[in-house]
Amino acid sequence: MSSIALDFGGGPTIYSLITASARVKEIHFSDYLEPNLQEVQKWLDCAPDAFDWSAFTRAALVLEDQDYSQNGILLREEEIRRRLTRVMKCDANNPLPLGKTDIQYDVLITNFCAESSTEDRSQWRLFIENITSLLKPGGKLILCALKGAVSYSVGKEVFPAVYILENDLRQALFEVGFLKDSIQIESVPADRPSRHYQGLMLAMAMKSASI
Repeated sequence: MSSIALDFGGGPTIYSLITASARVKEIHFSDYLEPNLQEVQKWLDCAPDAFDWSAFTRAALVLEDQDYSQNGILLREEEIRRRLTRVMKCDANNPLPLGKTDIQYDVLITNFCAESSTEDRSQWRLFIENITSLLKPGGKLILCALKGAVSYSVGKEVFPAVYILENDLRQALFEVGFLKDSIQIESVPADRPSRHYQGLMLAMAMKSASI
């Protein structure tokens, strides 16, 4: 287990790290907003007012067929804290999305980031290119995105999103250097009709080793 993973645009959440922490040597976490980074840091520091992710950890352990007792949850969360070594700012609009660094990652995780940051398709395509530039040739991308979205909401706030479907995502990934045969996309419908999007797309792909 020697790989290093990056969660790009992770928001104030650590759910994507629960399973990743058992499969990689080290994790770096990034987001554009400082309050989101502060929330993750509070959880890392076991601050009294940090969000309690234990229910999510338990659910992941159940799916992994691992020990989901209270002790199992504590052990996995300790593992996340041990492997999460960097919390930093990112910007998908920058050709250098993490600033001036030459690091490239073995695994790149990005959930509801590029398509949830703009309603403009060309800008979304640029975001995908910039974000995936952080992945090594031969590296693996794990991505979740809104399908058929016009917007999404957080509480009472509504934010714009770009309208993309499976073929749009598949074509964009191919164009930025992912092996066509490696691109796998599965979709699930939105959990209720009132959502402003059709569903979620879950994608995995491998970057060409010749990039």
